[in-house]
Amino acid sequence: MTREDYIKSLIKSHGYNLKEFAKLIHMPYTTLLSILNGSIGGAAMDNVLKICYALNLKIEDLDHLSDKTPLDETKKGEGEDVDIHLLRLIRELPTEKQV
Repeated sequence: MTREDYIKSLIKSHGYNLKEFAKLIHMPYTTLLSILNGSIGGAAMDNVLKICYALNLKIEDLDHLSDKTPLDETKKGEGEDVDIHLLRLIRELPTEKQV
């Protein structure tokens, strides 16, 4: 899951659509769309902070999602009994809740 997809899912889980969320954080809807359909890494820091603050999300959490390792590629020594779907859900949790 990309950082952009993760943020879209968080917005939805908070009960907003993108247009409502953009209005809530005082950001033009087109700017939010550009960020979430492009790359949040290239967005202005002020805009990223607005998004993170409204979602109660730490920027560090987004940094962990920037790893390009696909979730289905587990380490060879982990064994075949690893539930890939469970790993995916755990990785989507905030860092402090992953323990």
